[in-house]
Amino acid sequence: MYILKNTFLNITYATLDHVPPFFWNLLHVIADIIYFWYYKLVNYLRPKSRTVYYEAIQKLDICESYEQWQATASMVDDITGANLWRRNFFSRRYDFNSVLEQYSILVKAIENNQFDIIKEKCSTTGPCMLRNFAGIADKRLFTKSLLGTKLLIEQYLERTVQGLNILNEQTLTSTSFYQRCKFSLGTTALVLQGGSLFGLFHLGVIKGLLSQGLLPNIISASSMGACIAAVFGCLSNEEMSELLQDDGILNIIKDDPDLLKLCGYGMVEQHLNLGTLIQNLIHHGYSQDVYLFMQFVLKYVVKDITFEEAYQKTHKIFNVVIHPTDTSCPNLLNYVTTPNVLIRSAVMCSLGSDIVSNDTTLLCKNLDNDIVPFLTIEKFKHIKFLAPENSINPTPNDNDNPYTRLTELFNVNNFVVSLARPYLAPFVVNDLKHEIKTSKYYYYKNYPDTKNNLLETLPDIGISQINFIEMEPLAFKFKYHLERKLKNILTMEFYHRMQVLDNLGLLSSWVKRLIIDERTPRSAVEIAIVPNIKSLSLTRIIEGQLDNIKFWINSGERSTWPILPLIKTRCSIEFKLDEIIKERKVKQ
Repeated sequence: MYILKNTFLNITYATLDHVPPFFWNLLHVIADIIYFWYYKLVNYLRPKSRTVYYEAIQKLDICESYEQWQATASMVDDITGANLWRRNFFSRRYDFNSVLEQYSILVKAIENNQFDIIKEKCSTTGPCMLRNFAGIADKRLFTKSLLGTKLLIEQYLERTVQGLNILNEQTLTSTSFYQRCKFSLGTTALVLQGGSLFGLFHLGVIKGLLSQGLLPNIISASSMGACIAAVFGCLSNEEMSELLQDDGILNIIKDDPDLLKLCGYGMVEQHLNLGTLIQNLIHHGYSQDVYLFMQFVLKYVVKDITFEEAYQKTHKIFNVVIHPTDTSCPNLLNYVTTPNVLIRSAVMCSLGSDIVSNDTTLLCKNLDNDIVPFLTIEKFKHIKFLAPENSINPTPNDNDNPYTRLTELFNVNNFVVSLARPYLAPFVVNDLKHEIKTSKYYYYKNYPDTKNNLLETLPDIGISQINFIEMEPLAFKFKYHLERKLKNILTMEFYHRMQVLDNLGLLSSWVKRLIIDERTPRSAVEIAIVPNIKSLSLTRIIEGQLDNIKFWINSGERSTWPILPLIKTRCSIEFKLDEIIKERKVKQ
């Protein structure tokens, strides 16, 4: 059976290698024609209001900057009526009376320089130090409008930050006050999960958060995400921002012909042998462009830096999750647990021995600054490191879970998870899915025959003489919510069945790579960022084009834009406290 399987695979790969390029170009043309006429038919059958709405939504996918995206999102909110929803502070999703009361107190205290009241509200027991005070961080408050949540909540947070700035200007407020507040509020960590095929997506997530000043100081990652996180841990924010701008990474790679040749670039026939590329993709699990970026990071960024050296340089808390076959080996590596371990060896072990090489070992620097194996005891000599999908996932509350350990070490109670798997985008339960077109405000207001437009074009005609056409709703609320509930139920049922099969050991490594994720502790709040399903391009994955690096950075950055208001609501006070504490330490 094994011989027949290998023979069949070899024949398939050889056949694909000899398929002429003309055939693939013809398939591309046919696919484009089908795609064009499909959308032509859909737009023809849709009501006019829905057509205008979808045209505005599609413009969001081609925005080049966050400012341009905000302008387009504002237009969509105006079409759907979400701008009216934002102005109305009433909602059953949060206690607006409490928020309004605290907002009024803060405004009055700031105007009258009542520092004691501001300090009381911002103390460890005050409402301002609660991340989800009165339910303001409920994700359902961020699904109506693309631009964010209720304006009352945004203004309340702005006044809180303003109050902290005023207290910071008063030298009577000690640094320990802000440190106690920070400890009470908790810490946010960025988690990079998955990415053997789409790992470059994480780069765009980091860029999107960094450009808006919302990048946490703690990062934890596994597999290809660990390679991306190494860039975060070894470079300052200024260096990282410069590297991620435009073609910063590509320019360095193109100037290194040895690196390109090592990764299979520079040979024209390499891009034509489709069977060889698919074979490498299946057996090694990484596309050509992902492997190229990994070698770039190891050569130009990580080098022989240890976790301790990286922390001393950047003061960032960088964690790598590994999955050793021996449970006595630490599975969360950072400057606290394994300060002298080389980051490059940690990244390779996180990728897995079956992916990189069978002799993958964890390396460290000894007291003489020599590189030696980290595990020197006899029983550790034959230890192997598994890929995340091949490991046994502990329960979220298990003490062996690396994310539980992360909460214990660094007081993490809020996770921002970057999940680099486009095919999971429709099924991620904790993802922020905008429910535009479900509110009572969501009516198409710019219909050409509506009351306002007719009054502008025919000002001399009395209102009673006009037979107005009733505005058409974008969707029916009951039908939309019914579909959403059924989808969530089916998703949870599917995941439950997959978890049961995984616990019984009945899932293959490829199925687990596509479905099973590492789980964060239940006590922590989690926000998921996933790529748009449109980012799933089979051609790009197989061919491993050089411009894939820029493509996935842009894809990741765009995916963060709808999530930024939620992250800002949950983290703005925390980041302001970090900024104040950092400034005061520098002055000391």
